Parts: sequence; C-alpha cells; structure tokens
Amino acid sequence: MTEHFATGNGISLCYETIGSPGNRPLLLIFGMYGQLIWWDDVLCRQLASEGFFVIRFDNRDSGRSQHLTTPPHLLRTALRLTRPAYTLTDMAEDALGLLDHLHIPAAHIVGASMGGMIAQELALRHPHRVLSLTSMMSTPHALTIGRRTDLTLLPYLLRRHPTDLDGYIRTSMAMLRKLSSPHLPFDENGTRTLLRRSHARGIDPDGTHRQMAAVLTAADRTKALKKLRLPATVLHGTHDPLVPVACARATARAIPGARLRVIPGMGHHFPPEAWPHLLDGLHTAAQGAL
Repeated sequence: MTEHFATGNGISLCYETIGSPGNRPLLLIFGMYGQLIWWDDVLCRQLASEGFFVIRFDNRDSGRSQHLTTPPHLLRTALRLTRPAYTLTDMAEDALGLLDHLHIPAAHIVGASMGGMIAQELALRHPHRVLSLTSMMSTPHALTIGRRTDLTLLPYLLRRHPTDLDGYIRTSMAMLRKLSSPHLPFDENGTRTLLRRSHARGIDPDGTHRQMAAVLTAADRTKALKKLRLPATVLHGTHDPLVPVACARATARAIPGARLRVIPGMGHHFPPEAWPHLLDGLHTAAQGAL
C-alpha cells in the first residue's frame, strides 16, 4: 500500500487506497489518537475483495497528515474560555476535500469513535456526497458519553503521552487494554507492532488534545440527524467502557431507518471477531443506496 498526499480544505492529508478505483468507494475515518494504519490491513484487503475501493487517511494532527501548531489549552477550551483550534466540521470538510481530490462524487462513509462523529457531520453537511453512513463506537453528542463512562479511563485520555518509543508503547498499551473488552482476546503482539508503526509515522500529543477539544466543543447532532434520508448502520460493543452502548441507541433512534447492530463482548475497539458485522452492514447499505 502506497501513501499519497492531497490538499483538501487547506490541509495536507496522507491517504492510501486499496482495491480497484472502479469499485464502490468507501471512505474510512478513524478516531482520536489513531492513524490510517489503525484500519487493519487485512480488513482493508477484505473490504477491497468484497467490491469496495477503500480509502483510509490520517486526520489532521495525526500520522503523516498536516499537524497544527496552536497550543491545545484543553481545559480552557472545554470550559468555553477559548475556541478550539478547529472543529469536527472542519475535519468533515477535510474528508470532503479528499473525496474531491480523488474525483469521487459520493462514497460510503465509515467512521469509528471520533471518526463516527466526523462521518455524521459529513452526512449532515453534504448528504448528496454520502451513499451510506456507518457510525461505529460513536455518539451524536460528546456530553452523552460521560454519564456512564468508566472514570478510570480519564487519566489515559487527558494525560500528555510520552513521545519516546518505549514510553509511547507502554502508555498506549495500557490505554488500549483498558479500552478493549475482557470478553474478546487482546492481540498483544499485533498491538505492539501497530504502535511501533504509528510511532515511526509520527505522533503528536498536542494534536491529540486539539482533536479532543474539537470533540468536546461540538454541538449536539441529535435533532439534525433526524433529517437524514440515507442508509445508515450503527455498530457498537456491549462492553464499550468509553462510549456507552446507550450512545449507539441514541444515534440509531435519531437517524430514520438506521440499523443498530450491538456486538456482544466488544469494547471500544474493533477486533476481527466484529468485522463480519461491518461487512454485512456495508453490503446491506450498498443495496439500499442503489
């Protein structure tokens, strides 16, 4: 897989494509802290073999995409004492700019966690560019998360993670174990390899906090989502400690006709055991988009 760069919405984005450009376009948007490689290579190849032209990219402030320099001031931003460096709407426009760069008039959109919020924003602002929406491990409003979130996660989310390789792997492994579910296997070796690759591509603790500020200051999308008229699937795990499954139910209730798939045992991660749910949902959505 070869990395490419595109300038969309004034931001340089690093992206990769997998599969034939003649297939159904599928844009994957990952969440906070992650990079394009966090969409598993095997999953992407499987999606391509199922007839999709897969596009995965680094959000701004992630991996090899453009990083901003504005100090994050996370607490002041959360208290509305200062504005965030950018918004989820800006990040949705980044994704749209990538589709423009690739001359794709409309695509199936899949977003995970913060990526699900960005995908929702994209569908709301540009519904004619979205063939279907898949919102994974996400919510229509960040403030609905905290009501049932495992509070022991907060130190992992709010701290400024080390930038040296050993420190990054140590703290990230601890966080990802906490986010995953004890009911499904945790791939220790695979996760460690992923983190090494991520560190080599570039990590940015301030960038993560800028993304978090965008999440925390985003408006509630619940009422707006009720206006959507497109195929939508909501995927969520029963044991998500960060974004409670109630958030998925709220998303599915808000989007007319949305299909809710609650995956037994899954936490705030997307293990191979859950991939069939995504594939099945995408095929159903693709049929609905015809």
